[in-house]
Amino acid sequence: MLRFRRPPRSFVVFLLAVIGIGAAFGHVVNAAGLAAFFFFIAAIDPKPAWNYQFGKPGTHDDGRAYGRFNSWQRVSATSPEELRRLPNIRD
Repeated sequence: MLRFRRPPRSFVVFLLAVIGIGAAFGHVVNAAGLAAFFFFIAAIDPKPAWNYQFGKPGTHDDGRAYGRFNSWQRVSATSPEELRRLPNIRD
């Protein structure tokens, strides 16, 4: 599913840099096409399978209990907020 929302400023700067570099080498149309391709790829939502693979582990109630036992496939907590929610292993 495509979602066209307001892109971050850094992404807009990156797209303008791609077009600027293309203009410097005389390939404005090619660079604009490449920038449009980057914008299209950034607008695609992740597949539901990605949410299953990298989302939080499920419970027996939601049918995703299999993921609780195969945690080696999942990305561990990375943000400070997720790290605070982890159980204390010293208890």
